[in-house]
Formats: sequence, structure tokens, C-alpha cells
Amino acid sequence: MKEIFNNLIKAIIIMIYFIILNFAYTKMELQRLVEDIKVFAGTYLVLGILFIERAYKEDSGKRAITGIELLFLSLHSLSIMHVITKFQYDFRLYLLTSSYIIAIYYVLKAIIVYTQDRKQYLNELSDISEIVKEEPIKKEAKKRKSKEINKEKQSNNKTKNKDNTNKTKNDTNEKITNKTSVNEKVIINKNKTESNKKATINKNKTESNKKATINKNKTESNKKATINKNKTKSNKKATINKNKTESNKKSTVNKTKTASNKKDVTNKNEVKEND
Repeated sequence: MKEIFNNLIKAIIIMIYFIILNFAYTKMELQRLVEDIKVFAGTYLVLGILFIERAYKEDSGKRAITGIELLFLSLHSLSIMHVITKFQYDFRLYLLTSSYIIAIYYVLKAIIVYTQDRKQYLNELSDISEIVKEEPIKKEAKKRKSKEINKEKQSNNKTKNKDNTNKTKNDTNEKITNKTSVNEKVIINKNKTESNKKATINKNKTESNKKATINKNKTESNKKATINKNKTKSNKKATINKNKTESNKKSTVNKTKTASNKKDVTNKNEVKEND
């Protein structure tokens, strides 16, 4: 599309150039107009030579074509007055016809460029190899050319097939890499879930162990408390028994004292009786 647009712009510029010359023919003197046409022709000639040199350096066919077009336009500009005077043409009619011819040339060029680009695009899209059938040619030189063309086409087809195979290989490799990456992600997620499960299990285990230790400590403390209670009870009982034994001892002592006192009294009474 860019080439078509450029060709249409070139056609419009050349038509404007010829319209300016027609307008100048009505308003200016003929000798002044001839000098201006020479100046335009010289500029087109210099531009054409520059484009051709640049095309030769860059090995560009498009620039070479534009340089040739500019050279043709400069030669046409220089030959305007000579053709008009020799063949007795009308100046304005001659410029109009030449502008129309140049515009038709650029339009046809744009159509040809568009068809070539379209064919190239379709050939790049198509995977089927082109089958070219050529009619037999009698001359040997033409046969050699046709053979060379076929070889070039076969080589182009081979390169296209190689490119297509490389594309398919690259696509398959990309798919494989994507699958492997997806599988790796799935495996990583599975490992993460398993690790999380293990972490939760370990947490639960630690919590249960903590609870078990707390319960053990409680049972041990309860046992100790019961032991202490039993000890205190036994101590109380022992003290009570001691107190009882002491009271019994005191009572026995008192009894013995009273008995001894009674004996003394009886002895005293016996003595008194004896006296």
C-alpha cells in the first residue's frame, strides 16, 4: 500500500507541474517560460542522476526506476518547445495530453505493484508447492532460461518448505515449552499444597503434644495435691494419736498418783490405828 500511495503522489505532483506550466503560458512571456522550463528540466536531471547513483550504491531497483522517471521528465520538459514548433501542436493541449499519459502510467504502475505484492503475500501464506507447467520451446537458449527459472522456483520452493518446517518446529517447540512450563507450575502448586498440608499436620501434632503435656502436668499436679492432702491427713491423724497417747499417759500417771496417795493415806491411817 505504501508503494501505491507513493506512485499516486508522484502522478499528482507531475499533473500539478503541467498545470502550472499551462497557467504560466497564459500569464508569462514565451521566452521567460522557456527559461523556466529549462530550469525545471535541469533540476529534474540532477535529481535523476542523484537517485541513480544512490541506487547503484545501495543496489536498489526502486530508486533506479525513480531516477529513470526523473530523467525522462527532464527530457520531456526540454523537448516541449521543439515538438510544438516542429509539429505545430497547441501548447496547452500537448501538456494536458502528456500529463494524462504520465498519470495513466503511474496508475498502471500502482496496479502492477499491488498485484505483485498480493501474489507474494498469498505465496507466503500458502504451504502448497507451486506447480508450473511451461510449453515446450524450440530454441535452446529459451530452454536453458526455462530450466534456470524452474531451478530457481524449485530452490525457492525448497526454501519456503524449509521455512515452513522451521516454523512448524518452532511452533511445536513453543507448545512443548508451554506445556512443560504448565506442568512445572502444576507440580510446584502440588508441592506447595503438600507442604502446606504437612505444615498443618505438624502444627496439629505440636498442638496435640502441647495439650498432652498440659494434661500430664495437670494430672501430675493433681496427684501431688492428693499426695499432699493424704500426707496432711496422716499428719493430723498422727498428731491426734500422739495427743491421745499423751493424754492416756497423763491419765495413767494421775491414776498411779491417786493410787499412791490412797496407799499413803491408808498407811497413815494404819499407823494411827496402831498408835
